[in-house]
Amino acid sequence: MKYRFADFEVDLSQHELRRSGESVHIEPQVFDLIVHLVRNHDRVVSKDELIETIWDGRIISEAALSSRINAARRALGDNGNDQIFIRTLHKRGFRFIGDVQFVEAGADTDRLVADAPLRSGDVPVNVSISAELGCLNDVVSETIKAESITRPSIAVMPFANLSDNAENDYFSYGMTEDIIRLLARNRWLAVLSRHSTSAFQGRAVDVREVSEQLGVRYVLVGSVRKNREAVRISAELVRAADGKQLWSDNYDLQLENIFDIQEEMARQIAATIEPELSKIEQQLAARKTPESLDAWDCYQRGLWNLWRFTTPGFDSAEAFFQRAIAADPNFARAHGALSYVNLQRAFHDEPNDRPARLETALRQARGAVALDDLDCFCHCALGRALCLSKQNDEALAALDQSLELNPSFAQAHFAQGFNLLWYGREIEAETLLDRATMLSPRDSHLWSFHHVRSWTHFSLGEYDVAAEFARRATRQANVTYQGFAALAASLGLVGERAQAEAAAIELLRRKPNYSAETARQEFFFCSDPSFVNRFVEGLRVAGISVV
Repeated sequence: MKYRFADFEVDLSQHELRRSGESVHIEPQVFDLIVHLVRNHDRVVSKDELIETIWDGRIISEAALSSRINAARRALGDNGNDQIFIRTLHKRGFRFIGDVQFVEAGADTDRLVADAPLRSGDVPVNVSISAELGCLNDVVSETIKAESITRPSIAVMPFANLSDNAENDYFSYGMTEDIIRLLARNRWLAVLSRHSTSAFQGRAVDVREVSEQLGVRYVLVGSVRKNREAVRISAELVRAADGKQLWSDNYDLQLENIFDIQEEMARQIAATIEPELSKIEQQLAARKTPESLDAWDCYQRGLWNLWRFTTPGFDSAEAFFQRAIAADPNFARAHGALSYVNLQRAFHDEPNDRPARLETALRQARGAVALDDLDCFCHCALGRALCLSKQNDEALAALDQSLELNPSFAQAHFAQGFNLLWYGREIEAETLLDRATMLSPRDSHLWSFHHVRSWTHFSLGEYDVAAEFARRATRQANVTYQGFAALAASLGLVGERAQAEAAAIELLRRKPNYSAETARQEFFFCSDPSFVNRFVEGLRVAGISVV
């Protein structure tokens, strides 16, 4: 295959760039960058995609990326001012704007291949897709199909443009691209590239056939209907094996900045899907007999037990994570999950056991990051361990790294909010906690999201708002006694004595020996004695013993 534009020719078989028939000297990495931009000349290519494609997802500096872009422009006789071929789109990425021809090299002569972009209409045509997939063999390799057996995999179908104007294809195209990019940051999930699903553009297909051809467990399908003033985005998560709908939602938004909407909704959808898939994988693992559990299944079953937030649950979770590590010693997430078990035990175990738990959690989290420093979960576990050890500065850096690796990771927003609360930055903490709740409204940690938001408002002296968030926490099925402690203390300082006493009764039912001293010990991560004293006073009003 060759690509031609202006007086240039890109020859893939020779790995060569030629101008008017003369070879142009170019570094291999710059050549790959030009090829990727030329191949995708019909759309904007994000910086993240270039890094993922050219640098295999390694963390690089902005200067390194700019250097390669400038080198590519120089090779093409272009520059940053004229942007004849490579155009920079602020905050979006880059697009190749030359008139590209695809040429198929034959034995005797080159044959021009038609380059007509696919358009999606209001009513997609139902067709068999098998014949469309021959060109995807180089993208959907046997390696990817084999990988989908060992870890969950998903294909994001091109979002259909249901608008009257075909020019709005760029918006649905961008939505698809952004969702793929964000989902791919979850390193436990195998996400097929956009090229793998491009043959399905504008077609309504049977997801079971998609599963058969692409070897994925899950398929995300969606559509965009946009007019001059508003946009409706629909998305649906489907189990590929039988076509069962697992999740769906619609988003209706007023148009202001279209690119901000595109990015925000892609982030929202990606963030919602991640915990949904995790729950499904946990349910699948729970149905398997112990003899059939491999590393991934052990990890998922461990998570299911961990999120119960009980001592027996922690015991089971620890055992399953240990089994996962025994099956795969380099399984970074299992090491990170072990750290998380010890972090939770630091909240629930006897105070004398706490220092050892935190020390173990910190060691395990550092080990997880060493095994995979591009996994947002591992950095999040490290940040949590540092925060609970009152190393807030170091925690801030670790959690920022987690968020940089995956901006849609609700747990990292929550963890950073928790950290900033005890850093004395309550307003920023509230923003992050609100973001976590918005990104993952059905998260297993949702009670914790509300609970820590209650603490944030309590810290600010907004006890009525603190009580409201504590109530939200207590409505979650997996809430622990701590949610009722926050409710009792907040209502006590509001002056709602009867309601505070009712909350205290439920608190003592769940934790019979709870006292003011229990509260003081459980705020081991708090450096603000005023907060703890006020909390204890609220508990006293609610009827909790101060002895």
